[in-house]
Amino acid sequence: MSARVVTIPTTEPAINTQEHTETASEPSSQPVTTLRQRRIAIALLLVGAVCAGIGQTVVFSVLPPLARDLGLSNFQVGSIFMISATAWVLLGPRWGKQSDARGRKPFILTGLLGLAFSMALFASSIQFGIAGALSGLPLYLLMIATRSLYGIIGSAGPPAAQAYIADRTSRTDRTAGIAGFTAAFGFGAMLGPGFGAITILIGPTAPFFAVAILAAVMALAVFAFLPERTGPKERMPYADIRIGDKRLLPFFAFALAFSIVNAIPIQTIAFYFIDRLGYTTETAPGYVSIGLTAGAMASLFAQLVIVQRFRLTPARLMRIAPALMIAGHCLIWLTSDLWPVVAGMLISGLGAGLAIPAATSATSIAVEPHEQGAAIGLANAFGAAGFIFSPIIGFWLYGFAPQAPYYFTTVLAGLLLVYAWKSRAVAGAVPPPEDQPAETGAAPAPYR
Repeated sequence: MSARVVTIPTTEPAINTQEHTETASEPSSQPVTTLRQRRIAIALLLVGAVCAGIGQTVVFSVLPPLARDLGLSNFQVGSIFMISATAWVLLGPRWGKQSDARGRKPFILTGLLGLAFSMALFASSIQFGIAGALSGLPLYLLMIATRSLYGIIGSAGPPAAQAYIADRTSRTDRTAGIAGFTAAFGFGAMLGPGFGAITILIGPTAPFFAVAILAAVMALAVFAFLPERTGPKERMPYADIRIGDKRLLPFFAFALAFSIVNAIPIQTIAFYFIDRLGYTTETAPGYVSIGLTAGAMASLFAQLVIVQRFRLTPARLMRIAPALMIAGHCLIWLTSDLWPVVAGMLISGLGAGLAIPAATSATSIAVEPHEQGAAIGLANAFGAAGFIFSPIIGFWLYGFAPQAPYYFTTVLAGLLLVYAWKSRAVAGAVPPPEDQPAETGAAPAPYR
């Protein structure tokens, strides 16, 4: 799978700007990584992304019913996600810049450990509430603090991992490489609801503890086996890329708007199944898992099949995705039956699977090799920013009617579709035709 996901070079280029520069007069004394090591590296990154994806959808599918039993309001649940996302947005770009200067591996490792500690402590805080040791405001604040660790520390991992892949792919192959990483996350997201439904049989907080164990095991594997050929002293000074960078601002705007469209349903869908479809807090997680799994499967199909096989440019992907979101969200709010709602979530997942790697790869191909970590960190921050605004917007609208958030996301996706077709920057998000894959130097298959 790893060989399909990214192009893994079999030889090192004479001047390898994608792993950052080593001057010709002072060649590195460190050994060049082998093909087998690089394949192991990519596999480790993908399995780590799977763990993160499992953790994401486990929280979204298991927490809302638990929170209602603990006496937390819808907005309080949303604010737990929102505050963690705020930390992610603020710190993710900083972590990405640091990985440009100090190497990718330390920050990949930090992100996995952050996920492990956050999930374990978050589960412990919920356990205190279930046992009656904490309730009300103290419990709510403790849940915010423990979940926020994921945004503070866990945000170090994805920018560094995606930059690690970007270091080892040509611009032509960048979309497929990054799509492979997001596909791995999507695969984990697909597994998450089922994983939660099985492990919750052990206990209400068992899914969170199980994810923490998985993340800790992956951190050990990364520490032991992930190769990092160049040390910090050999890397170029990291770039100070700013939010207003004219090369990147259009893609940041797209990522933010699309993130809101994508995040509102993710955060409200469990409540929607209870209030609109009529399921109880006990039965809702199982049915929610069906919808979330369908969306994750569609996202995975988009990233592993559509993006990889058809090699569509980021520009085309960013124009197709909003149309799919419009169709999916309309299907959700038009009905109160399970299977049409699941179908809407599936179509929406397909759109998300196209848009997320497209926006990130468009950002990546717009900057220089030594700017990858900083640029991707900012792109991820804008992608996560939707989880800051979505609880405020989504749960405020939800107070009027369960369908209201989906009316809003349908309209916003329509505006995003117009933007994608009118924006010159989006139209220009096409890798240069002369860019060659790192593996053989042969001409790549044409983009469409």
